[in-house]
Amino acid sequence: MWPIYVFTAELLVVTLFIITDIFLPMRRISEVRVIIVGAGASGIAAATSLVEHGIDNIMILEAENRTGGRINTVPFGNGVVELGCQWVHGEEGNAVFSMASQYGLLMDSVINYDIEKMVFIGSSGNIVNRKTTEELYGILREISNSSKTDLVNYTGSLGEYFSHKYKQKLEGHPLSNSSLARAFLDWVHKGSNIEDAADSWYETSGHGQVEYQVCKGKQTWAWKSGYSTVLDLLKKRIPDPSNELPVESKTNFKAEVNKIRWNNLSGENKNKVAVECSDGSVHVADHVILTLSLGVLKKRGDFMFQPALPAQKLNAIKGLCIGNVDKILLKYPYRWWPDNFTVFSVLKTNETAACIGEKCWVHDIHVFEVVDNQPHVLSAWLSGSAARHMEQLPEEQLMQETIEFIREFMGKAFNVTVPSPEELLRSSWSSNPHFHGSYSFRCMETERLNVSAAQLAEPVINNNGISVLLFAGEATHSSYYSTVHGAIESGWREAKRLTEFYK
Repeated sequence: MWPIYVFTAELLVVTLFIITDIFLPMRRISEVRVIIVGAGASGIAAATSLVEHGIDNIMILEAENRTGGRINTVPFGNGVVELGCQWVHGEEGNAVFSMASQYGLLMDSVINYDIEKMVFIGSSGNIVNRKTTEELYGILREISNSSKTDLVNYTGSLGEYFSHKYKQKLEGHPLSNSSLARAFLDWVHKGSNIEDAADSWYETSGHGQVEYQVCKGKQTWAWKSGYSTVLDLLKKRIPDPSNELPVESKTNFKAEVNKIRWNNLSGENKNKVAVECSDGSVHVADHVILTLSLGVLKKRGDFMFQPALPAQKLNAIKGLCIGNVDKILLKYPYRWWPDNFTVFSVLKTNETAACIGEKCWVHDIHVFEVVDNQPHVLSAWLSGSAARHMEQLPEEQLMQETIEFIREFMGKAFNVTVPSPEELLRSSWSSNPHFHGSYSFRCMETERLNVSAAQLAEPVINNNGISVLLFAGEATHSSYYSTVHGAIESGWREAKRLTEFYK
């Protein structure tokens, strides 16, 4: 083939691309010890840990134009809102809580799903009787509380378990065959789908729920200045900005990875990894820590790597699941909803009422919630196919259909005139090609293929016995998957793996 002359590169880099038969006369080539793909929580955690342990010859490749990944704090209204991660879940054993609480960066969220702060509104805009609400909600909470024990040896889906238990609990009850009882079960179903990021709880593994470990303590800690504060904590910018670790300067933004060549290289390059980006740049390293979302691995894992990933790794990617959860944020000129409630729950009580065409998505909104530090903002939560449909709507149509639904739903319930929002903002985790989803969960496919997060986290070793590809991210955590503290711990885990290797 034609020789390649890259005057600024080392001879080993020139040799690498001659050997792999790639003609790249115009490519920019750089070399570091460790490349981290992704500047989300796990990527920043890995980078800062490596730098602290003396491995500072690193590079972060980030496809977006910002750090944070699925942490996405953005200006909105009179402050900030979260398009992604919302709360710090728990205290004991939670790395995020440990870092943030010592500097007073957290506060009690107004959202805690206390029944006294919730109101359930039916399809026709009627507020459901408080006594009935407490009774049915209490039954469903009982089932949830006993599920951790019941599901240890359970082989069915979460939906099968909940539906069966609910039917048993309601046997002989005056509401057992009522549309209201079915509406409450549907509401919990939608809530479960948001918690797990599933399209349906009939695809969620019942036994898989046992794998998730809840950190004891309050589950809805809010940030005083936004979730992105945790990135400053990781970088040591808090408490003293003068001690900030030099991670930002090592980050290449809008650097979307197209190909990773990790094995069968010859000569001096036999243990190197070459990472090719869509902007034409090529980066070479001894190790690559991949913090890509499970959604990206599912979409691109089959062709991103050369040679292909080992069969066990591909099987883990296939068997673990990731879904989509979205928010719609609406900023109003004033607060028109009653201030004694923080959660407004949507119940499908009219089973005969059919929605019209594309507007059906709005009826799958689970709840409207008030937002911490934003007294004039409501957020709507939805998941699955409804969320994916919402992401594709033109903004004007999205605004109109959401306004109509809120006026029909909450306007009637509280007998108020609902003003038009001044601003609207939405997330789009499914359609963003750098995420393809919100967070991971254990599905029935996980059980069928008998795969685990530990298999996804296992490093890939080249023919010479070197761990060249390392995997981090929330989906690789066995017990804290779907959380920021799980993502951070996974980044620390892989950084520790490398620091111990170099010791």
